[in-house]
Amino acid sequence: DMKQKVEEGKQLSDAMGHHPKIFSHQTVSMIRAGETGGFLKKILDRVVEMQEKRQAMISQLLSALTYPAVLMVFGCLVVVFVLVAVLPKFTAFFEGKEHILPLTTRFLMATSDSMRHYWWVYILCIVGLVVLFMVFKQSRQGKRIIDKALISGPLISGLANKIYTCEMLRTLGYLMESHVPLLEALTVTRPTIWNQYYRQFVDRIHLNIDQGGRFSQPFATYPYIPETVKQMVAIGEEAGRLPDVLMRLVRFYDIEIEEALKKVASLIEPIALIVMGGLVGVVVSSIILPLFRLSQALR
Repeated sequence: DMKQKVEEGKQLSDAMGHHPKIFSHQTVSMIRAGETGGFLKKILDRVVEMQEKRQAMISQLLSALTYPAVLMVFGCLVVVFVLVAVLPKFTAFFEGKEHILPLTTRFLMATSDSMRHYWWVYILCIVGLVVLFMVFKQSRQGKRIIDKALISGPLISGLANKIYTCEMLRTLGYLMESHVPLLEALTVTRPTIWNQYYRQFVDRIHLNIDQGGRFSQPFATYPYIPETVKQMVAIGEEAGRLPDVLMRLVRFYDIEIEEALKKVASLIEPIALIVMGGLVGVVVSSIILPLFRLSQALR
C-alpha cells in the first residue's frame, strides 16, 4: 500500500500518515520535515535512533517494576488462599472464645467469612475499580491530575522530569542538527511529548520565539526543568551552539536516567519484600498466636 502510494507520486510522509497504528504522528512529522528540507536520509537515521532510545527506556522501566509487581501479586494470592482455605479450618477452635482473640484475628475471621460467602462482591469491586481507573485515566481531568502528579509528586517527580526533559531535548536536538528551522522543530516536537504540562511548555517556547524572544527565556522560569538544563541552554544559545549543547545534555541525562532506574529497582525490591513479608506474617501470626492462647487457657 505504501509502495503503491509512493509510485503514484505521493510523499513518503503522506503514505505513512495513512497507517497511524504503525507510524506515530511524531515519525510522520519528522519525515515530512526531512522531505521539505531535503535531508530525508538523515531524518530517517534520527527516527531509528530515537525509537531505539525510547524502547530501551521503556524496557528499563519494565525491568525495574516487573519483579515487585510479580511479588505483590503472588503475596496477595497467598493471603487470599490463607483466608479462604486455611483460616476457616481453625474457626471451630475459636468459636465462643472471641473475647481472648487478638483484634487482627477477629478482623481476618470476618474477612474470611465475607470472602467465602460474598466472593462475587469482591470480584465486582475489583473489576469496577479497574474500569473506573481506566475511565479516569482517559478523561481530560484524569490525564491532567496524573500528569501533574508525575512532575510534582514526591519520590517520582525527580525521575519523571528528567525523562520528559530528555525526550523533549532529544527530539529538538535531532531536528536542529538536521537543519530543521527552530519553529518547525518545536511544532514537530510538541506531539511527541507524553505530558501535557511539557507540551504547554513547548507552546510557550514557540510563542516566545514567534514574538522575537530567545529560546532560553522560557526555560529560566519553568519550575520542572532541571537547573543544569536551564544554564546549559542559555550558554549554548549565547555561543551559537544550541544543537550541540542539547545533544550533550541528552547524552548526560541518558546516563542519569539509567542510574536512577537502577536505584529505583534496587529500592523497590526490598521494600516490596518487607511489605509482603509483613502482611503474610500478620496473617500467619493471627492464626498461630490464638492457638497458643487457647492451649494455655485449656491448661
